[in-house]
Order: sequence, then C-alpha cells, then structure tokens
Amino acid sequence: MTPRADNQIIGVCRFSYLGEGGFVTQKRDFEQAAEILYAVPRMLRRFAYFENICLPSLAAQTDTDFRLVALIGDTMPFRWRKRLKELMERFPFLEVCTLEAAGPLNSTRRAFRRAWDGNATYITGFRIDDDDAVATDYIARTRAIADQLLTLGWADEETPAAICFHRGVYWDMQREEEEQFWDFSEKEPLGLASAMITTPDGMANIYRWNHRKLAAQVRCWIDPTDYMFVRTLHGHNDSDRSIPPDARALPAWQARKLFRDRFGLSPRKLLPLIQDLMKDET
Repeated sequence: MTPRADNQIIGVCRFSYLGEGGFVTQKRDFEQAAEILYAVPRMLRRFAYFENICLPSLAAQTDTDFRLVALIGDTMPFRWRKRLKELMERFPFLEVCTLEAAGPLNSTRRAFRRAWDGNATYITGFRIDDDDAVATDYIARTRAIADQLLTLGWADEETPAAICFHRGVYWDMQREEEEQFWDFSEKEPLGLASAMITTPDGMANIYRWNHRKLAAQVRCWIDPTDYMFVRTLHGHNDSDRSIPPDARALPAWQARKLFRDRFGLSPRKLLPLIQDLMKDET
C-alpha cells in the first residue's frame, strides 16, 4: 500500500518541559520547580534514558519517514540544550522545540506544528516519554492504519481518531533480573504507543485528553495483540507507574530476545549504566 502524501507522522516528547498548570502557580513555584527539574543527577538520568532507550528504538524503525520533536522550556540551562542539539546529529529524525511555559495543549500543538512540512493535510501525532520505547515497526504500522482510516472516512478534517496499541512490556529496573519483565495488554488506551490523526491547525492532539479517558472523547482503533511498547519503572518516573496486578511475568531470556527482535534494545547492556545513575540521589 502506497503511503498517503497528505499524512505526516510526527512524535512529541516533553523532555523536562517546565510548563504551566499543576502545582506551579507562582513565580517562586517556577523557580523551585526549575531547580528540581534541572538538577544535574536528574538530567543525567533523563539523558541516559533518552539516549539509550527511547531514541535507539526510534532509530531502528523500519519506516524512517517521521519526525520526533523534543519539547523543552526556555528555562532549560544551556548545557542541556547543547547536548540535545548534539543528539540531532546522531539522530536525524530528532528536532528540538524551545517554548516558554504554556499549558499542555497549547505547547504540544506548537511542537507538532514545528515539525510539520507545511504541505500535509493531516498529522498523525504520537507521544512518547524519554524513558520508554516503541517496537521497530511502530511507525510503519501507525502510518498504514492511519492511511486506511483516512481512506475509509473514519477520520477526516473534522473528526480526529486515535490509534492505540495496548500490548507491551513493563520493565522494572529495580527488581532482580528474573522479575524485571512483565507482559501486559492495557485495558484502556495508554499514552505510550498511541497516536491521533488530526489536522495541523486542529484543536485536538494525542496530549489533549488523559489517555485513560481517550475512548470517551474520540474514535479509537485498538490493537491488543503484538508487543508494541516498553514501559520502564526505575523509581525516578515523572508519573506514577507500577506493574499492573494481572500482568504476566516474562522469563528474562525471553524478554532479552523480545527486546532485541522487537525494540532494537539490549537490557544487559543498558542496565549497568542506568543502575549507576539511579544510585546518585544527590
């Protein structure tokens, strides 16, 4: 099937973006939040995840015609901005978007438009965190499904639609090796491995609604079958994460093969690096 020329695939990763909302309500809140957000140990960990988990899984994509925007705040110190700019040389699909503090919808709308080629009628926009990964055929499958939904009229300029892959691996880096990997199919859409078909000027995107409530807001195409994401747990996640109670344990040998074949990653090589950074709490 020939890809539609009017549908562009773009991802956005909010990389330590200090935006409006939540507990940051006053100038002092921003200053305190910035101090926490940009602390050296934390930033070293975030770069370790981004450079060794997220970006490699995207670099291994079978369909390379996509962009990933790293959304950062204009308060980010220069040393970290410079490191991100250097990553653009290693990963040509990466683009950095620097914005002032704004709400989550306004900031992500601008980030998606930053990578828009100016011609495509539609953007199929996905979201990803810096410490997560997607399968190497994620872009290809998302594009194929989005193009079919547009052809069928299931999504159009007035009607956004979401594409949600529900099955993946939870990787708990804090456990012993034989207890680190868990197979799970989400019962509701997860932000990870989800995308939304919209127009570049549309008011909706995959960040607009809480992912758990997505199916109540837009049409959702859902696939719970193949392994499509890796979600990490390491004790420094910016959102609450835990192994779902009915997840199925994966033997370490099976998980390592799965990581290699489906995600282009090697837990044995990654874990020592991550664990060293996790020890530094100061």
